[in-house]
Amino acid sequence: MSNGMKRVLALLYFGVLAMGSIYAQGIEFFHGTYEEALQKARAEGKQIFVDVYTSWCGPCKMMAKNVFTRQEVGDYYNNKFVCLKLDAEKESSHAFFKHYQANGYPSFFWLDARGNLLDTRTGSVSPEDFIRYAEEAAKSDLSARLEIARKRWESGERSLELVQEYVVELLQRIHPDQVKDCLLSYFSTLTEEQLQQKENYLLMRGFMRIPEDNIVFGFLNRYPDIYQGYEKGDDFWVNMYRMMVRAGSANLKNPEKYRAHLEMVRKTKSCYAPMYLEILDMERTLFEKNFQQGMALARKVADKYGDKHPYLYRQFFYTLIIAGFFDDSVTDPELIEQAIGMAGKALEHSPCKETLLYLAAAHAKSGDYKKAYELMASEPFFPAPVLSTALYPYLHLHAIHGQYLDKK
Repeated sequence: MSNGMKRVLALLYFGVLAMGSIYAQGIEFFHGTYEEALQKARAEGKQIFVDVYTSWCGPCKMMAKNVFTRQEVGDYYNNKFVCLKLDAEKESSHAFFKHYQANGYPSFFWLDARGNLLDTRTGSVSPEDFIRYAEEAAKSDLSARLEIARKRWESGERSLELVQEYVVELLQRIHPDQVKDCLLSYFSTLTEEQLQQKENYLLMRGFMRIPEDNIVFGFLNRYPDIYQGYEKGDDFWVNMYRMMVRAGSANLKNPEKYRAHLEMVRKTKSCYAPMYLEILDMERTLFEKNFQQGMALARKVADKYGDKHPYLYRQFFYTLIIAGFFDDSVTDPELIEQAIGMAGKALEHSPCKETLLYLAAAHAKSGDYKKAYELMASEPFFPAPVLSTALYPYLHLHAIHGQYLDKK
């Protein structure tokens, strides 16, 4: 082949690539300032679209790779919007964030050319839904609703209906940093009867993620038996365990924070405060790897409270795992037998794939691999949840599914 022919073929090849990039154009993101984007939108008769993402967010990467690049998505958005793409962490000083904040990643914002919010969504979606959301945003009255609700709130109204619309629905989507203070303001106005209502408990439930010394922490400890009736199974008590116990144990390496947590539990004056304090002492002992004393404390607490709180067996075994009980250093047959008993109680009360693995792991720890195998052979018949793979290293297990399923 002559050099001239090679040059012709090369030109044809790169021409095809160029044409492909033209006809497979996705969203064209604008790289100017927020004010420049607004000016551009007004000048071109368009609206504003903003994608808020982070570098570590998997769904954000999926949207960037599989949705923003689609031709039909680009055709729609480039024709109707000036599009911005903002890293919530690296570009946190961007003027857009003075007006709106993301409630998760990725978050999408649709604005009019004056910067008024039309709508917002969170999470990855299909190309079809992504276009549909934009169509729905164009018809949205979100800004008008927000302004009306804001004026009602600032006038002093604290009705449940307003809280659900203004705080839970609107602020949660637009200014999530304001939600907590607004809810605390609302809770402070409630009567004892209102505090016991299901609707208000469901608002308080969001405060169980991170325990704080505030009025909600006190309310949750004041009416636990009532609130448990609003939940499925032991869900309320398990959430309380995470708030009252696990959150405290997480501060064991910070003595000042740990003491503050203990004091916060004591201040509740709840009839369950002694139970949580005993459990905290048990967890501290286990995390110090004093398994002899820790298991004795676990048996004592379980004997004392297990009839009413049988979920404790499952929580205690979880603590055994993360405290290092399954390290090679633990060889005492009596302790291992006690762990088998605890796992058996956990499985009996909460039969699922997770607790089944607890019992299998305990038998494997004793050297009875045949029993462990028999237990796991029944795993398909048990419901979710499964054990988080984050705990596998504590059990000396290796998740091998990737090497088979990723090939499909």
